[in-house]
Amino acid sequence: MKKTFAFIAVIALVLTMAGGCAQTARQAAVPAEKTVLTVAGPWEESTAVEALSAAFTRENPGCQVVYEYVQNYYESMKTRLAAADSGVDLFITTNLQADSDLYPYALELFSQSDKLDLSGTFDGLIENFTYMGGAPGAAAQIYAIPLGAELRGLYVNKTLLASVGASVPQNRAELLAACASLKAAGYIPFQGNPGNFSQRLLYPAVCNMVANAPDYAAVYERINSREPGVSEFFREPMQFMYDLTAEGYYDYKTSETKYGCFADGSTDASARGFLNITGEEGSYRKADDLGFAAFMPGTMSMDSAISKLKDDYHSGIDYAFILAPTGEDGGYAYMSPADGIAVNKSSAHLDLALAYVNFLFKPENNKQFAENHGITPNTADAFELIREQFSIPDDHISQLGSVTFDYPFYSVVTSSLTEVSKANNPKYMQDNGDGTHTMYPFEHFMENLEAGFQQK
Repeated sequence: MKKTFAFIAVIALVLTMAGGCAQTARQAAVPAEKTVLTVAGPWEESTAVEALSAAFTRENPGCQVVYEYVQNYYESMKTRLAAADSGVDLFITTNLQADSDLYPYALELFSQSDKLDLSGTFDGLIENFTYMGGAPGAAAQIYAIPLGAELRGLYVNKTLLASVGASVPQNRAELLAACASLKAAGYIPFQGNPGNFSQRLLYPAVCNMVANAPDYAAVYERINSREPGVSEFFREPMQFMYDLTAEGYYDYKTSETKYGCFADGSTDASARGFLNITGEEGSYRKADDLGFAAFMPGTMSMDSAISKLKDDYHSGIDYAFILAPTGEDGGYAYMSPADGIAVNKSSAHLDLALAYVNFLFKPENNKQFAENHGITPNTADAFELIREQFSIPDDHISQLGSVTFDYPFYSVVTSSLTEVSKANNPKYMQDNGDGTHTMYPFEHFMENLEAGFQQK
């Protein structure tokens, strides 16, 4: 099943000159007949694509753009793009590398510099999506362009906080004080699925510790070489996660049993849990206008789903998205690439598809797209925009390129944080033999983190 959204879009510019008509760089000729471009994506609805194409239409009439939602997206697209006539001109994708299922169907884009201007994009995002499988000395290649940057942070239920006399926390001390007030009132302050809870809450802080270390080069080398004892560098975030579980500020097993929420880590399920929308599919209902989840780690792009659900069910819960204030002086921003867009190399309308991508990555257009999509724009001034939006200093902002190592660092750190987040579930505790259980001591988890770093 699929939903299709059609709207008129542009794709051709004609420059009339004294000697006649000439086509400027990065412009496509107006097709003799209206041409249909199809953009395939995993989102049921995309106001960002609709708004982009409306602006595109005003500037360049002549082409119809259809956004097509495809269920079971990545599995379905493998079959779809392999067909001789897929009917797809552009498609949404994650980073396309040699082992990516959709990589064989994407057009290489650096070689299209006469039609595609990426000079206004953020270097770090482009570098992350640059193809790593090229031959030594070969020209750089890229098969998809990040739509923008994703930020991890914290969704805060301001209504619930107000009910216990608390407000949106600005730093770690205020966060923990709010947790104490919530627990005293009978709430489990933090909610979320353990599969993504700790990485969304604490990975920005982990990355900041590395990227903004005063002696960055030395720290990077220690971590990259897996120097014995390097786990000590990450003791603070591990301790923070352990304390949340030890204090009962995060207790996912009790929450699953008590509320029946957050067992599913999907965006839609998380949004329902956060707004206390209960029931089964087809019979969801608003339980109340207070909720039970004060703090839910998530990505900034989840806000569109939460906002839509809030409107659909007329929820009275007032909320905000903030950078998780896990530091003594506030939160941290970590830029990782959002989904990207690729051009199907078998498209019958390659010039038009490239013109569409070029339009998307004009800085003013990408900023509007990013605002509608709930991400940070892929523009050269991305750091400045984050700093202004969240009122944080530069040394609280980091990007993927600063914490990319010669081994799966992300997996080592996040698997240990996830292990700690489950520490108060009896299934993962020490069995005392008398029907009771005890959490493993903190050093047990630090030893496991060190073992993860040393496993080669």
